[in-house]
Amino acid sequence: MNFKAYCVVALAWVMSSTKPLAAGTSSGQTTLEIKPVTCIVRQLGELCQMTIKLHWLSATPIDACLYQEQLKLRCWQTKQQISEQLDISLQKNMNFRLIDSKNVVLAQQIINVNAAVSRQYRRKLKTDWSIF
Repeated sequence: MNFKAYCVVALAWVMSSTKPLAAGTSSGQTTLEIKPVTCIVRQLGELCQMTIKLHWLSATPIDACLYQEQLKLRCWQTKQQISEQLDISLQKNMNFRLIDSKNVVLAQQIINVNAAVSRQYRRKLKTDWSIF
């Protein structure tokens, strides 16, 4: 077997023996998806209230709780998959974490708060004066 063939076989073996990790997870076995990922307020510091669509999936049934920073929002026992809606309130960017019964972070996602552009900073499209 020549060197090129050996390299191709070795590369194929390495690629087939590794598993891709899911994006946004810490363990690779649990995924968390929250939508929408952004909340728009008129000015930063205002309270944003919205309904999120929550979906998480685990390879095996787990006991887990969803936290908004340090606040426990909801818990589930022996569930492998959840799809539901939750009402949340936030004033700044918040980290949402799915934590198991042993306090291990299984997955997390950040929800951003953005301010809408104020009207006072919009550029005028026509001038206040005219020659005609």
